[in-house]
Amino acid sequence: MPSIPHEAPIELLRVNPRLALVLLRGLGVPVPAGATATLAPTDLSSTVPAELRADAVVLLSGADGAELAVIVEVQLRYDKDKLYSWPVYLTQVRAAHHCPAVLLVICPGSATARRCREPISTGHPGFELAPLVIDAETTPDPSGPGLEDAAAELLVLAVLTGALDLTHAHLRRLVVARLARLDADRATGYTRFIMSAVSESVRQALEDLMPVSRLGLRDPFVDRFVDQGIAQGIPEGEARTLLTLLSARGLTVAAELRQRVLSCTDSDQLQAWVTRAATAHSVEEVFG
Repeated sequence: MPSIPHEAPIELLRVNPRLALVLLRGLGVPVPAGATATLAPTDLSSTVPAELRADAVVLLSGADGAELAVIVEVQLRYDKDKLYSWPVYLTQVRAAHHCPAVLLVICPGSATARRCREPISTGHPGFELAPLVIDAETTPDPSGPGLEDAAAELLVLAVLTGALDLTHAHLRRLVVARLARLDADRATGYTRFIMSAVSESVRQALEDLMPVSRLGLRDPFVDRFVDQGIAQGIPEGEARTLLTLLSARGLTVAAELRQRVLSCTDSDQLQAWVTRAATAHSVEEVFG
């Protein structure tokens, strides 16, 4: 079952696909000039019996018509089966979009990152795949020049990969200040991702810096920031968090169902829906 540490980087890409472009630039990979970024289908199955599904695929389209497909995989631990599936991902995406393709692997752990960087020999002369890896050492600085388009997503990713060590008080203050500038919906999701990646002591220190309501999603995460820094009541905050999470996962909520969620005052029910929404593939799985 997908976990929040695995899903969080993918949600960041769903909210802002330009994050993939910024990460490639940080690794020195050329990208199409003036590129726009859009999500592409992740189902890579063809005639091969086993299902092949990448975590995310982002298509970069340059102003001059040049394109580059970016396959994004999140690896929490080393998986030797990827030695066989990753080269397939690359060739399948290249064939589907008729353009060059690269493999970008996001690793929260340094040991996993080292293993994932190892070149994959396919057996064919000259065909060796060296994955591009993002970890604590290669995550771009969120405050770096020219990164404004994805600064918020980079901030969260830097915490997830360990590039930002929030045991330092000045970095906690920086993170809280940056999150406070976001709209309420993004602040809700991004705060949860950060809280899921830090220790209990750091989580408490962050909570002490911000006015929040609590959300029960496996652990007590921060629910949301609101305008003027005033925390909303728990049920309302949980309801809006649920809708934000469903939207980030690409699940459409009908107006009638949205009203049902917003009018719900049962905190236990809202928490149950949020827990399902973290891994559900359809709205029916959440509310069925």
